Amino acid sequence: KATVSVLNWWVYCCCTSESMAAVAMVGALLAQGYLPYQNPRWEPTYNMSLSSISMMCNTSDVFNYDLAAQFGIPSFDWSNQKKQWAVQKPMDCEERLRDQAMGTKARNPNAHVFVYRNLVKALPWFTSVREKLDDPAYSGFFLKFKDGVNGTYHVPQCDPDGKKCSAYYHDQEQTPAVPTPAQPNPDGACTDGPCDCGAHPCGEYLWDHRNGTMLRDFLIKEHIFGANGLGHPDIDGLFVDDFWCAPELNGTCNDPSPGPSECEKHAYLDMGLSSQDLTDITRAYLATFTAMQEAVLEAKKYTWSLIPGQDNANAMPNIVDAGNCKAFMENACDGAWEEAPLMYGIDIDTGANATNRFPHLDAQTAGFLIARGPYAYIGYGAWGMSWPYGVAWDTSKGFILRPQSIDTDYGAPTGKCTQPAPGVFTREWSKASVTLDCNAFKGDIQMK
Repeated sequence: KATVSVLNWWVYCCCTSESMAAVAMVGALLAQGYLPYQNPRWEPTYNMSLSSISMMCNTSDVFNYDLAAQFGIPSFDWSNQKKQWAVQKPMDCEERLRDQAMGTKARNPNAHVFVYRNLVKALPWFTSVREKLDDPAYSGFFLKFKDGVNGTYHVPQCDPDGKKCSAYYHDQEQTPAVPTPAQPNPDGACTDGPCDCGAHPCGEYLWDHRNGTMLRDFLIKEHIFGANGLGHPDIDGLFVDDFWCAPELNGTCNDPSPGPSECEKHAYLDMGLSSQDLTDITRAYLATFTAMQEAVLEAKKYTWSLIPGQDNANAMPNIVDAGNCKAFMENACDGAWEEAPLMYGIDIDTGANATNRFPHLDAQTAGFLIARGPYAYIGYGAWGMSWPYGVAWDTSKGFILRPQSIDTDYGAPTGKCTQPAPGVFTREWSKASVTLDCNAFKGDIQMK
């Protein structure tokens, strides 16, 4: 069984022209605190249906189980069913993600179903988080406003009607709210009275990783591996969102500023965090993140962050195109890509009048078959590899939801990638001969 550490992948690369870049990348990863990239510990496969992936989100209701079950890795975002869970008393996002996973797994037991977690933000619409927020005994788990509830900050400390206030730092990025004339369409509408996130106002709170092993044990054992997470038999993996950034460790921090990613840009100022505080929190966060990755692998589960290019909550696939084709394929055909996990995207045209939704499907499918190993995953060429915004999941309008090439049985590779002529790449499979001509950016797959 191939469970290849990508540390071995980079060792392989040391025999190639990419050796110095490879070593530098491993050094950077280890300095950050993440584990080296590695393959899942489940069975390898060349089955194309099981080699497909998409991050899925239907904000209004359950994501269609039958559609989700077509993918080898359906990964459900926290905003899935937001219209439903935002009106609950209290909110129940965590349980709905579990139920979505159960319904999907029931339709395809061979799929590896993923859900969302966050080790930076403490999101109170997750029950496991809210229970700790509401218990004063765990106040050390959370970062606080520098001057308590009576200070002046860039974000409100209280809910709109002033009935709930919190000394714990929180902003309102992507937070459900009661619709108002000034904000008629909040990011999740509480339409049946005030939003209910427990004893504290709804908002995105932050874990204080300086708490050490007590917080780390809770996050891994309960938030990550609880009965609604990886402890459930129908949940196989996670997309773990966001990251901490300290200039001393990371250099430039611009998502949007030093500190936690995707928060109000003055967050570190409102919390009174010094440069040393940012460094200490980031180091502790990285230690927790690494411990999470180790626990996930030990349990034979998986997380996006163990795939090359997917650290720091990235979810953008590799995409071969006419401009990068030759260099892309030469790099892939060094052999390293066959050893490592891979996220690979196919272009999609989202234009209203598009007649060909997948304009480079033949070339990009050929590229995937030539470069891939047994832990490679293909999906739409968009962030999250999700169905791009603006293209409806509606077959009545003639939209192709899933190209046939993703579900074709090509067998298994019988050889390695070759380049018989400059810019022309080939590979033999047991049921197909595959060619990608980068000079014309044209793919050819001849079934045997």
